[in-house]
Amino acid sequence: MRKVLYILVIICAYLNVDSVSAQVVPDNYRQQRQQEYQDFKDSIHDNFLRYLQHLWTEYQLFSGESSPRSVKPVEQPQLDTMESGDTLKTDTQLPYGQQTDIQNVGAVEYLPPASIADIQKRNYMVRFYGKELTITLPENVANEKLDGIREKQVARYWKKLINNHADQCLASLDQQRRNLYLCDWGLFDLIRHLSAVVYPGQVNEQAALSVYLLDAMHYDARVGRMDDRLVMLVNTGSRLYDIPYVEIDTVRYYAFGQLPRKGRLHTYDRQMASADRPIDMNLYYSPRLGGALSPKTYSYTLLGRKVSLRVNQPLMDFYAHHPQTELAVYANATMEEAFAAAVERELRPFVEKQSPVDALNNLLEFMQQGFVYQTDSKQFGREKNFFCEENFYYPANDCEDRAVLFARMVKVLLGYDVVLLEYTDHVATAVHIPGRKVRGQHIDLQGKRYVVCDPTCLGASVGDLSQKYRNKKAKIIIIKNS
Repeated sequence: MRKVLYILVIICAYLNVDSVSAQVVPDNYRQQRQQEYQDFKDSIHDNFLRYLQHLWTEYQLFSGESSPRSVKPVEQPQLDTMESGDTLKTDTQLPYGQQTDIQNVGAVEYLPPASIADIQKRNYMVRFYGKELTITLPENVANEKLDGIREKQVARYWKKLINNHADQCLASLDQQRRNLYLCDWGLFDLIRHLSAVVYPGQVNEQAALSVYLLDAMHYDARVGRMDDRLVMLVNTGSRLYDIPYVEIDTVRYYAFGQLPRKGRLHTYDRQMASADRPIDMNLYYSPRLGGALSPKTYSYTLLGRKVSLRVNQPLMDFYAHHPQTELAVYANATMEEAFAAAVERELRPFVEKQSPVDALNNLLEFMQQGFVYQTDSKQFGREKNFFCEENFYYPANDCEDRAVLFARMVKVLLGYDVVLLEYTDHVATAVHIPGRKVRGQHIDLQGKRYVVCDPTCLGASVGDLSQKYRNKKAKIIIIKNS
């Protein structure tokens, strides 16, 4: 451990000196630091390769966990009582992680040795949701193939990637991530796209290269073998739904690739040193994928004024491939800047010069009547949570989609604190109105009173909640402040 820390200190010192005044660093000092870094990296790879070629462990592949709220009202619910009430019952609070500006995220720790400065490279054109990206890899990587998928054969292929310096593409990948404002899942998706271009039609090589690059960028990913193919196993840190997984030391690794829903899977039970970061499913910033607007236009007339909104088509395609995960991810996802500005422009007239309660009631009317209600099972044949923009793209939505969108509109238009109230078959919201004690169903949270607002239940005004949920515990999802 001391040696690892020593080497990392040397690397950081070198990078700092190099970024400030590269021209004054003596060549012998530079070469020494490069060699020390290379020796450090080689030791990690050598230890991992020795382990990789040993017999892999067999694990049970579990079929994907079903998404919560799979049973919801077939028809849009209507308010069944007008009685005011007391404090609601609540359960677990799920806070949101800290938001980080992508430009301040640490760059990939990468220091290429001087000995490979002249290796032949090849540019790959990767089509990524409307963007054409150029990513550079050493030319020989594409020529390396697996000669089988047993332990020693995978280890030999891994060694070839090391010898051909496949990690030379890390800086290029990291730059594209920053240019497109991709979070962890977006980067993972980009790596899969790149691997498919490098190895068209070769699913085993695609899986192995993808995991190699994820490990090199310190993500917790593994290669798995099932029947006659390799798959990717990744630790996301969040629950994913309808995706098969294995459990290793109480950690879930979700399987991506062409594989059956359940069965037996082999993989190694020790990860490469430093590859320990879960893939964060949160969208702390909206991907910047281009400006093509969807041909679909959402229109609705509220209080005599027409609301018209369109969404970004590449972003809809990106969301369509995003795996279903915990509701907090959708509730806290950052809206695309142009779309957020359009929401502000179109809906501001319904809340300005209004009292807080009237403004919220106008937004509730918009949510309850401005969309067609339909369960996900009927519209998609499966559960699908929406990111905010998707409500204006698909023909219909249901309770959790409306709750997420309503919460975001309250934040954008009114700036109030808002939380989601998640039940087993329904989702509503609760809003803190500063300086007012509004009557109705409410919760007390961190010294603040949050009054219920249900954007799905027809006829529900501020403070109204169906009798069905009065005595049920709600799980609280706290939404970020910006």
